[in-house]
Amino acid sequence: MEKELLEILKSECVVATGCTEPIAVAYATAIAKEQIEGEKLLRLHVVIDSALYKNASFVGIPGIKDRGLPIAAALGVVIGSSKKGLRLLEHIDDEQLVNAKQLVKDGIVEISVVKECARLYIEVNLFTEQNHIRVLVKDRHQNVVSIEKGKSLPPIQLVYESHNTKESLIQKYNLADLLEFARNVDVANLEFLNAGIRMGIEMADIGLTMQKGLGKAIEEMIYEGTERNNMVTTAQILCGAAAEARMAGVPNPVMTTAGSGNHGLTVFMTNVGVAKKLNCSEDTLLRAIALSNLVTVYVKSYTGTLSAMCGCGVAAGVGAGAGVSYMLGGNETEIYHTIVNMVGSIAGLLCDGGKEGCAYKVALSSGWAVQSALLAQKGCHINTKDGILSGDLRGLFENLGSCSDSMFLTNQSIVEIIRKNSMC
Repeated sequence: MEKELLEILKSECVVATGCTEPIAVAYATAIAKEQIEGEKLLRLHVVIDSALYKNASFVGIPGIKDRGLPIAAALGVVIGSSKKGLRLLEHIDDEQLVNAKQLVKDGIVEISVVKECARLYIEVNLFTEQNHIRVLVKDRHQNVVSIEKGKSLPPIQLVYESHNTKESLIQKYNLADLLEFARNVDVANLEFLNAGIRMGIEMADIGLTMQKGLGKAIEEMIYEGTERNNMVTTAQILCGAAAEARMAGVPNPVMTTAGSGNHGLTVFMTNVGVAKKLNCSEDTLLRAIALSNLVTVYVKSYTGTLSAMCGCGVAAGVGAGAGVSYMLGGNETEIYHTIVNMVGSIAGLLCDGGKEGCAYKVALSSGWAVQSALLAQKGCHINTKDGILSGDLRGLFENLGSCSDSMFLTNQSIVEIIRKNSMC
């Protein structure tokens, strides 16, 4: 069990620079470019699911002022190498940016959105005089399922697919298993998580320099006496400042959780903020972060990589709450009641795309994660028979996953509103 959960933890906590949705598109187009040598690019057609469109269209790209999927797709082609993975867009030089902008200006890049797919979906079609290259990415940002090359490839016929078509590896575990792992794993095996702590703090420090930034505003409210300086606000300051800087396009890396940098910041910085106030040891903090990450991955295995629900709330916030409860000395029951308090209160939080405003949802989720844990310590929790709740972890997130599936049309409505606003 320990070896497998550690492998899951390491595979789900990877470093990325910038929002992972535009990076995923650039990564896929870079792979397509790798398949041709000396062939002139005639056309680049990228087909994506609506949730990815929603998250990638208006978020900042690291180190540049340009935003949007066309420039992200073009940058992948210009860079032409996928070896950096989710750090592909970390250092964009002037020549690469000029060349990418020219591709967009020349009308070579086309982006299409498909409504029939409820899973993360990227289909890159790169055309030259000699070849048609097709790269297909599904479910996860770097999960390349096929690379095809030919003179003329037949089109893919998409049908509606739920994200939850097969059981994820982590789903065979229960909360007791995850807690046992966090308590007993050799802490030396968790040392890699320190990089996530350091990167998150560095990003938060940058966010706190932003004029009219969320983290800075909360600090000012504490100074003015309208907010208290406690573990709730400390977590919110760190999370909000870091997420706002990242969404604005600050070219610093962060450690992701379950494919999302904002999930990672919610998990890591919430725990860091609470540990700071509790004066916890590094050992305790790393174990709490490990538990938080595994719970987050567990939730995402049911709700999908992208959905109409804000994953910072219903996944990373839930995971963060579990870690906080652990640091407070919570037992399995109290940790589960923390999770119940989170799901039973903010499960309706919508995802309306990646942008600086995500920082407010991250801060909300972070603060309520801490409060949910504190309430659980006092024996205060929502009845597990209420609403969509359940008395066990699997049942709870099967219910949440079912709700996520049924919100497919909600996601379409959000996308249409975003498209309409972009034209105003």
